[in-house]
Amino acid sequence: MKKIWILAAAAALLMTATACGAGDVGGVSSQSSATSSEAVPSSSAPAVSQDSVEDNLQGLQKYLTGNGAVSGEPTKMRADVIGAKSGVRYQFSFNGKNNVTAEFYEYDPDSLNDTAKQVLDGVKSNGKFSLMGQQVGAVLSDSGKYLMIYQDTVAKDENKANTDKVTKWFKGFKS
Repeated sequence: MKKIWILAAAAALLMTATACGAGDVGGVSSQSSATSSEAVPSSSAPAVSQDSVEDNLQGLQKYLTGNGAVSGEPTKMRADVIGAKSGVRYQFSFNGKNNVTAEFYEYDPDSLNDTAKQVLDGVKSNGKFSLMGQQVGAVLSDSGKYLMIYQDTVAKDENKANTDKVTKWFKGFKS
């Protein structure tokens, strides 16, 4: 019981020190790591095929960056906060200035801890999970192995269409 309280207190302290309300569920970088490169919109058909990359977080990154869905340098995230194996965050521009934050997490579906089960169950049921009392919108891949948190602060039609395209590619990755 004492271990649970210590872990809960550590998680509370960690969440207090991060901007989890903005979708950052455990970043370890500063603002200087954000890139201002433009994501290149591409056609609806991906240029990099799923068959050319591995079924892991690095493969997902290659697939999405190779198709212009995300850009810039990834920042490693504290994935254990949401029960994931690993995670990265991209911050880049699309019709704005550093207006897109995209986080990607990899889970091991055969070895989920209680935190992972709670997060994934929330996303499956209502597209959100609770983190320190805040609801964070997320998307689960069709394979159930990857989670995406994608936020674009620009509400133009082109941005919404791009978000839909990225979500489609993400959901279908290795499914």
